[in-house]
Amino acid sequence: MQNTKQIPEPSQCEPAKYEYKKSSYADIYDVLQSLRRDEVLCDIKLETDNGGVIFGHKVVLASASPYFHAMFTNFSEKNQDLVTIRQLDYSALQLLIDFIYSGKISITETNVQILLPASNLLQLQEVKNACCDFLQAQLCPTNVIGINDLADLHSCTTLLTSSEFYIQQHYLDVVEEEEFLSLSSEQMVKLISSDELTASSEEKIFESVIRWVKHDLDSRKQMLPQLMEHVRLPLTSKDYILKNVVDEPLLLNCSKCKDYVFEALRFRLLKSEELITIPHNIRTKPRQPGGYFSGWRTRDQSQHFK
Repeated sequence: MQNTKQIPEPSQCEPAKYEYKKSSYADIYDVLQSLRRDEVLCDIKLETDNGGVIFGHKVVLASASPYFHAMFTNFSEKNQDLVTIRQLDYSALQLLIDFIYSGKISITETNVQILLPASNLLQLQEVKNACCDFLQAQLCPTNVIGINDLADLHSCTTLLTSSEFYIQQHYLDVVEEEEFLSLSSEQMVKLISSDELTASSEEKIFESVIRWVKHDLDSRKQMLPQLMEHVRLPLTSKDYILKNVVDEPLLLNCSKCKDYVFEALRFRLLKSEELITIPHNIRTKPRQPGGYFSGWRTRDQSQHFK
């Protein structure tokens, strides 16, 4: 008899499954963008204060923006086909809606001032971060105070920190710009009191304080004692104090400021006689500027990141 090879019994087949994942959704969004521009299947119109109207699809806007998601699911706007977006620039809204549909946006020196607050309002964190990165790379003495104010207003923590650090590290350049004179009293006190402030001499810091006060004398002169409390006048030379400080009219008319002048002269006298009873306080402590802050970069420091 011919031997035959025994064929094993087939095992039970598992249910077949094949997963396919689309590599890109760009094509879908291209279609959605085309539909929006042709005003096809749109179920929402966004109107700005100046009367500009932008068409869109609620589901697309809600999928990209927590602001729109809340609007179209939890509030009365979910049943409306026309919504007015208050305090938002039309061109900024147009750019941001285009970003939602395309994933692309161009940030420039011209539009960043409107894109940052608009992206913050609509909770488009990617665009907000991109605006902050753009501004951080543009920091220079002529704009750093304005950028610092913008960062503070819109809770841009990293940009706020880096702009403050830039001001401290480039103080003598910053004080020469017009923006310096616009600093608030709170900002000025915070800046002058910082140990991180970088200046070639405390004389320059004193002169910047006097210049800031004189720019708006009527409203700022009451701030002079608080500012002079943080000027390290004892660290200036005796000759400088006698030639430039003692006869400064603003200080002569302020009893507390005169106390700081006398303190500085006494400190220089004691130091010159090498006495060990030299009084120590914040005004006799040298500033200690910090090192390079790795969390940000500016145009003149970009080579560190190559």
